[in-house]
Amino acid sequence: MPTQMHQLFDNIHKLPQIPEVVRTIINQLNNPHAEMLNIAKNVEKEQVIALKILRLVNSAHFGLSHKVASIEQATVMLGINQLKTLVIASGIVSAIPKIENFDIKKFWNNCFRTAAYAKWLAEHNNLAGDIAYTAGLIGNLGNVLIHMVYPSEANEIDQHVKAGHATRPEIERNRIGFTNQQVCAELCRRWKFADELITAVEQSAEPSTFEQPSALACTLHLAQYLSNCVDQHKSEEEILAVFPLSVAEGMGFSENAIKIHLSEILAIESNLEGLTD
Repeated sequence: MPTQMHQLFDNIHKLPQIPEVVRTIINQLNNPHAEMLNIAKNVEKEQVIALKILRLVNSAHFGLSHKVASIEQATVMLGINQLKTLVIASGIVSAIPKIENFDIKKFWNNCFRTAAYAKWLAEHNNLAGDIAYTAGLIGNLGNVLIHMVYPSEANEIDQHVKAGHATRPEIERNRIGFTNQQVCAELCRRWKFADELITAVEQSAEPSTFEQPSALACTLHLAQYLSNCVDQHKSEEEILAVFPLSVAEGMGFSENAIKIHLSEILAIESNLEGLTD
């Protein structure tokens, strides 16, 4: 870990923490025998998360005919996979504090969109959609920690990125000596997440610089690219003009496949915006 990054973590007064039930779900995403109904019961004990989930599932987004009064009832109405998504998202959102002069709602909406895109890309390439979704959700958390500790430098980085002076990883390394993906990967290590998730996050900014980048890292890179393009209100033509085709082709997506499915991907909605209210 770069020395400068050690200093960042040393300067964080209180490192964000996630509830144990969220960590358990994330680390069991590949386990088909995970006892999700028992986990659902434990979610009930995490009042902040439970309330966020119940408020969201009872919103117009989900359009349920009956009001959901408990997490167990939500499991029956929505299914265990949808519940996993909601628990992970609400747990991560609840762990991250609001920061002065940082648009946390815009940040989360970008993360929600990235997660939804990553899930679609993964499932259409025979990869684990749940893990890709989680990677998309957490992949930019390093940016939040940088804003927490080095707000002026973080704002300068954002301005340089917006002006198109260089790529974000290049600007971050030049200004602070490390990338937000490296910070996020270290946070995931401290949260005791699985190596597969940590590697995906760490490689996602520049997967082509690794000899054998993980397919999950490539998936996350593409999802983040698309989500950022949406934030910048780019047209499909503009998105395709500088699309990272080498990354896409490295995971099995041809240029033609991207053109065919782009509108479908961009139309995906996360339905999680209510978690930031």
